[in-house]
Amino acid sequence: MRVGIVSKWSASGQAVVARQIRSALDGLGHETFVLARPGSGPRAQLAAQGPLDPVWDQPRVTQGSQHEMEPGEYRGWAQEHGLEAILFDENYQWEAVASLRRMGVRTIGRFVWEYFGAEHVQPALTAYDTVYSLHRGERDRYAELGIDSPYVQWGIHPELMMDGDGEASDRGDVVTYYFPGSYLGRRKPIRKVIKAFGRAEGEHLRLLINAQVPRNDEMLREAAAADPRIELVLEDEPEEEHRRRFASCDVCLAPSRWEGLGLPLYEATAFGLPIITNDKPPMSELVLDGRSGILVPSERNGEARSGIPAWDPDVRALTAAIKRLGEREELERMRAGVVELQRERDWSITVSGLEKLLGG
Repeated sequence: MRVGIVSKWSASGQAVVARQIRSALDGLGHETFVLARPGSGPRAQLAAQGPLDPVWDQPRVTQGSQHEMEPGEYRGWAQEHGLEAILFDENYQWEAVASLRRMGVRTIGRFVWEYFGAEHVQPALTAYDTVYSLHRGERDRYAELGIDSPYVQWGIHPELMMDGDGEASDRGDVVTYYFPGSYLGRRKPIRKVIKAFGRAEGEHLRLLINAQVPRNDEMLREAAAADPRIELVLEDEPEEEHRRRFASCDVCLAPSRWEGLGLPLYEATAFGLPIITNDKPPMSELVLDGRSGILVPSERNGEARSGIPAWDPDVRALTAAIKRLGEREELERMRAGVVELQRERDWSITVSGLEKLLGG
């Protein structure tokens, strides 16, 4: 089958998902074509200023004229390549997508639940043949909204397993916690994480904050100045370098007020790192509590744009979790649980799910 993928194609989690989906479809024998939507956020602006990361230099990629393209641009691309189905990620251009559906192209879409609200249900059902989900919380919420959304279990891509092989830290008693920032937007409770870490006594503990494109540099610099155990990475790194740094740490400290999919959790699992995060979906879906990581209680604090709850981690419980995994024996025990989780999230399960999605 000739399959199109419409997505951002550099410096974003959405693009990583699209690239990994493409590899699965190629492996199934489909011929894939990408229509790259230019990004509009701070990471995309930085990426546009520098050379293309080699992971994005692939064949059959068409650069779109702008993020919100005219329907004719979509149709012309689909006709040029004889596409039979197209997978979209976070695309609210209802008429453009519907026009492809009217041409006879199967339209398959996925959205992140923090943006998708009740007002989007009817136009999405009109534009898309299928709206699918990559985590159970997303699927369950869509069911409440009246959408029957097939669930494709997202897994650990083989490229992550190779990147993590042999990268675990070997620094004696030092335990480094990696906080993935994703440019520290509203969904990242960074102040509570810093507060909880500060209460966890121990000179052997380290906190590495990868803020990518931070919005609150001054606060981060003040925190690092006040606690020499805190290290900052304040620039977006090439993917290979980012993964190498991540894989060299010991624990992924990743509470979040909400998540779309939570790609850093999949990276951490591939790299063999136990995870500390909230006991709320979708974060809780990728932790075997007490075996591959620790789920901490949360308290509701507002909501995301679509109305899903926002959850702040309990600071006291977060401190206790940091201290617990700061003990080498407990850390090593949890690593064994991460290996178990890797098997549960084997990439072959995702490939099978995508095969079923396209065959439906």
